[in-house]
Amino acid sequence: MILQRLFFSVLIQMVLSYDFTDDNWNQFDAYGVKLATNDNVVVQARNIDAYFVIQFAPFNASNLSSPCHVNYAGSKSNDTNFIYNIVVPEGDVNGASVIFVGENTDNSTSPYPFVGHLRVNSSCMATYDIQYFNSSGHDEFFVVGVDPSGQQAYGFSSQFAFSYNLQTHTITLLQQWPIPNFTPHAVDVSSNYVAIIAGFVTTTQNVYNPYIYMLQMNISSYSIVETWPYVPSSSSWQATTTNRDASTFTRKHMMSVSIHDNTSAVLVGMPSFNIVFWFNIEGTNLTVFGQRENGYQRGYGQSLGWSDESGGPYPVILANTYTFPYEWSSSIIYWFYPAQFLSSNPIMPMLPTVQCPLWVDLQQELLTIAMGTLNLVLLDSSGQVYVMLAAAEGFYPDTSVAIGTNPTFSNPTSCPAGTFKNWVGVYICYPCTAGQMNTDDGNAEWLTYGCDGENSICPLGSITNDTYSDMTTSISQEVSYPESPESIIFDDILIVNMFSFGTSTSCLMVSPVFWTMVMTGFVMLILLIMGILKFSKQHVKTRLMIKRIFRQADIIREGELWVGGLASLALIVLVMFAYHFSGSYLNQYPIETAPPSTFACDQTIRNAKFQTNLQSLTTPRSEEVEPIFELLDEQHFKLTIDFINTQQNCDDVTITQIVHSYSQVILSNCTYNRSTVTVSTTLQSHTVSLIYNFAKAVSIGGFRISFYSEQIELNNKSSNSNYFVQEFNFVQPFFVYNQTMAYDPTIVYELTRIINQTYPLDDNGLYSYNALWSPVTTSSTSDLFLTYEEYMYYGLLKTTFTISISEVTYYTMNVQQPIAKKSEIIFHNLLFTTVCLELFGLMFIGMKLIGLPLFNGFRYFIEKHSNLIHPEPFSDKSNEALKTQEPFPSYFKPVPNKLNETSKTQEQLPKYSKPVADKLNETSKTQDQLPKYSKPVPNKSNEASKTQEQLPKYSKPISDKSNEVSKTREQLPKYFKPVAGKNQNRSKIALHPGSVNLDCIYVPDTVYWSSFTVTDIIRSGLGSMSFSYNGVCAAGD
Repeated sequence: MILQRLFFSVLIQMVLSYDFTDDNWNQFDAYGVKLATNDNVVVQARNIDAYFVIQFAPFNASNLSSPCHVNYAGSKSNDTNFIYNIVVPEGDVNGASVIFVGENTDNSTSPYPFVGHLRVNSSCMATYDIQYFNSSGHDEFFVVGVDPSGQQAYGFSSQFAFSYNLQTHTITLLQQWPIPNFTPHAVDVSSNYVAIIAGFVTTTQNVYNPYIYMLQMNISSYSIVETWPYVPSSSSWQATTTNRDASTFTRKHMMSVSIHDNTSAVLVGMPSFNIVFWFNIEGTNLTVFGQRENGYQRGYGQSLGWSDESGGPYPVILANTYTFPYEWSSSIIYWFYPAQFLSSNPIMPMLPTVQCPLWVDLQQELLTIAMGTLNLVLLDSSGQVYVMLAAAEGFYPDTSVAIGTNPTFSNPTSCPAGTFKNWVGVYICYPCTAGQMNTDDGNAEWLTYGCDGENSICPLGSITNDTYSDMTTSISQEVSYPESPESIIFDDILIVNMFSFGTSTSCLMVSPVFWTMVMTGFVMLILLIMGILKFSKQHVKTRLMIKRIFRQADIIREGELWVGGLASLALIVLVMFAYHFSGSYLNQYPIETAPPSTFACDQTIRNAKFQTNLQSLTTPRSEEVEPIFELLDEQHFKLTIDFINTQQNCDDVTITQIVHSYSQVILSNCTYNRSTVTVSTTLQSHTVSLIYNFAKAVSIGGFRISFYSEQIELNNKSSNSNYFVQEFNFVQPFFVYNQTMAYDPTIVYELTRIINQTYPLDDNGLYSYNALWSPVTTSSTSDLFLTYEEYMYYGLLKTTFTISISEVTYYTMNVQQPIAKKSEIIFHNLLFTTVCLELFGLMFIGMKLIGLPLFNGFRYFIEKHSNLIHPEPFSDKSNEALKTQEPFPSYFKPVPNKLNETSKTQEQLPKYSKPVADKLNETSKTQDQLPKYSKPVPNKSNEASKTQEQLPKYSKPISDKSNEVSKTREQLPKYFKPVAGKNQNRSKIALHPGSVNLDCIYVPDTVYWSSFTVTDIIRSGLGSMSFSYNGVCAAGD
């Protein structure tokens, strides 16, 4: 029991005798805010030095007074007062009025909280009033607020609260306080004595939830007007935040509150939730106007305030970024329009920027900001105070310099060309938007002008409206290496081009099939003419002569058919086109010197096939290829960079060259013309980096990079090769219309060797090696150019442009070879000719075996059915109409009459025919050879009588009166006509055209004769005829 009491006694003593650590004394934001300002004064509390720093207005370089250093109260008596928070009234203009709260740790048994009021005039004369409270142990949170008029201050800790009359220095405790389970972290008071207090409320589960209280304050009491708990959405990461250590002061659990008295707008920052709320006080209600988050981080809203620039108020927020376990990462100050605050889109910061970078002696970590009406005061982690002074129209606060010591002040500087500013405040100059420009520099210019030049280039931040048409053209010698055609076999290429049509006139004019069809049409015309001549008696010899000529020209059937001579004309046309195509195609190599292929429908056809591959530089190379690599390495590049639409000049730029980790400043040729800085230098190596350092941070609209090197050629007779490295002329502009060049862009070029190997067309020809360098950049325009917001954010004290050049570890080898050489083309043309001959011959065979039998059968069918339906009558008038018959040509001889032939048996007669008597002295056929219904007829001649079976069904038997075998009527050719003599036993018929006279056997109602074809006569040899067809001799046949 005694040990238990002793333990509690020691624990209580440790709490009551709390002592601040060295870190607490050295940190300039430990336990609260140590910076305050209004339009008349800037105040900083420095616990480590135990004094206040007070700087009075006016804040300008020409009339800046030295700051006052006022020691803490009790410092002479070794009192150790640790100040938590300080505030100054906004409306105080008579000297400095500073209200502060803290704890006294004078090595007594218990720390004493206190509140104090410091009055200081411009002569640094100070008076103190300090009030100590009864000790109740160490308190982690102790905040204070003052009304804008400086009449009443209010203090709140986790254990007590009070009002402090600044006129009578009277302390009144607020008996209602504390609010159960609530610890205050920040407070601000309005002119109507409304206090906004932000803090945490603990629950039984040791979870701390953020709460905001709106209190209506009186001298001795207060009333809670509104309570607003922050409840994150269940799906947000903030919902998992418990703030278990919120009972102990840390930067993570700091909060901030700022009231804009004229509009009753309230800002509340909660860094542990990375969120800032904008409230409006509407009577007794605290209404949320909007909120702004900063992602999944910590530190957003650690400090904040209001700016009263024209059209304000505008929220100003310190956005710190902390990483786990709450280590500082970055500090950015944002200035918001109301619409920007309500939007979730990222915005440009106010500090640091291009125009407002952090002063070099200012630490990157910012702890606190404080706002006057227009001025912005900030405190860094080293305790340095920096004041951004509001600048007039056409000027901005240049934070790259500092006036004074501590605090230090910015210097107003005119807006650079390409930017403008048409209001008074701490904000920076805006860049001219695309299509606008500002040509003035060094003047208080705040107007912009439209770019009215035709085709002018006015990107973001333009200073001129020049067209720069010569600066926007790209030059690249490299072309896409062609792929091999779909077919690299000459046979296929020849066949496709011989039998292809095109839709255009030019294609038809070079199409072999088209001209073959034209020749076929000519052949059809000749056939028509031959057909007409066939019916003309006067042109018999002409027709025969034409046949003889074309038969001699028949290369398809080897002189067998005169029609084959006509078809040979079409074949010759096709083959001639094949020879012409092949000869022209042979000369379409190589592609670099080949003219357009006007001989073919596809004018891009070339006698070339291609192969492309990548090879490593470490692969051993042949002796034939090695010289081209040596020539490539011998090329020295001249690099030229044009920085376009800028006010940078040659005096502001220096070039540092880095080769193999060795850097040196090199000389260059620099000119300035038409708002363009042109810098040229010769590269010492193909692997090099150049850094262009510009002293000024002014906008650059774009840039153009150019490489140049002369050509190199070498002829090697021993290897029968020619080596040629092309002139290297490469130009690449970089422009983005609505953006401007970044302030520290880095562009990387990789050089690739492109080697083209061309095989000769002849076996003894010259091998050709052609090479060039191919530069390719891997940099993106998003890395090289800035948008409006990025331009305002990513700023340095000067512009740095870096270009890095290197060689890749591989090269591209392109190989070009001919598809067909001369000997191959000759051989394939002979094959094509042979194939065409065989194809045409196959066509004739098909016509002979299939076409002609079908035609003759069809004609026989038509003639047979035509005679059955419409038989032609015989009359004497038709015979009389015929004139005397022309004599046989001299080369025809009559066929002797065979009287002693064996008579035909009656079995050859049809069943319905009667036997015909043979009137001659030949042996008659026995009746055994006749059908049963037939009777023998006497033999009247020396030839065998015909049986009735040889007659058509509609024919009647006749007696043989001329010792010849009678013919049936179906054998009558159409060109035979009967001659006069109705009652004659023999009639003469005429053969048209150029006919001969034949004997026609006439019997009442039926006439029979023997017929022949003209070809049969010609081939049988003048004097012999073969009769194989029977027909009816009738007029008109």
